[in-house]
Amino acid sequence: MDAVVLRAPNQFEVEEVQKPACPEDGFVVKVMAVGLCGSDVRTFGFGHPKVTLPHIIGHEVTGIVDEVGKEASGFKVGERVLINPIIPCGECAYCKMGLGNQCSNLTVVGTQIPGGYAQYVAIPKLAITNDCVLKISDSLSFEHAPLAETLASVMSAQKYAGVKEGDTVVIIGSGPIGCLHSEVAKIRGAKKVIISEISDSRLDIARNFNAIDVFVNALKEDLREIVLRETNSLGAEVVICANPVGKTQEQAFSLIRSRGKIIFFGGLPKDNCHITVDSNDVHYREIAIFGAYAYTQKEFKEAMGYIESGKIPSEKFVTNVLPLKEIKQGIDIVKKGLGIKVILKPWDN
Repeated sequence: MDAVVLRAPNQFEVEEVQKPACPEDGFVVKVMAVGLCGSDVRTFGFGHPKVTLPHIIGHEVTGIVDEVGKEASGFKVGERVLINPIIPCGECAYCKMGLGNQCSNLTVVGTQIPGGYAQYVAIPKLAITNDCVLKISDSLSFEHAPLAETLASVMSAQKYAGVKEGDTVVIIGSGPIGCLHSEVAKIRGAKKVIISEISDSRLDIARNFNAIDVFVNALKEDLREIVLRETNSLGAEVVICANPVGKTQEQAFSLIRSRGKIIFFGGLPKDNCHITVDSNDVHYREIAIFGAYAYTQKEFKEAMGYIESGKIPSEKFVTNVLPLKEIKQGIDIVKKGLGIKVILKPWDN
């Protein structure tokens, strides 16, 4: 089969490799579409502490069941499926609390096991027993289904922080995560969504989304001044840092009102992961800070439902569909902010 093999940071090509063997208690999926995630772009460029090279990464996978192991049950050849790549052990304390994303023994497709930048991917029994494989209807496009993975993370973050009806929400960053946050915030009842970006091209793409009320180029306009103007000088109820930049996390404290909520959505580089926070500001203004990472099986199912029902305009998010062999072009699109969501199709020429 064809697969993108990462051999070292910035050293990867489409190669012909052996098709994965079918697990006796699992199955093999013929990958019809796989999302190109920003975290995978970083792994291609810098590696990942939990990825042993050479390796096939890629975690936003959807396709067709191609083979089923003799001891597997619940799935049959030909069924259309969407894979939740975050596979909890189901046994640890966090799993028993329903927090599979914080599992002490987490297995991730594309990290601990070979992923979806390939024509086939093997799915272990653990994914089946922990409800990480969803059957999808014929009406859900393979090109749109991978968006559920990112959407689930966004839904989980806003649920955790309690984004609610009547909130003014500021989102810093207008990439796929920022735009998804705008849609979810409006679904949850936010009265106003303000999005901040430093790239005119990204901002222009974001203008396609009806959920956003105010667009700000933070290089050309004073974001704090605009937020105060839009909130009667109080500041926003919620500020979401939808990017991996420490300075924007620091900036969030100047945009939030007393008793407001700040969501840090986006990990910082390991060698530059500390920010400066005025602890007294947090203390006296009673500001709540929420870290947001991934999702549980419940949110993943809900996200798929949002896409299937059309609650999320997935056709606006999927801006680029490319053959897997053009992955480097896709990475360039992501890095330059020339699109929202890039989808790769392993069987296209």
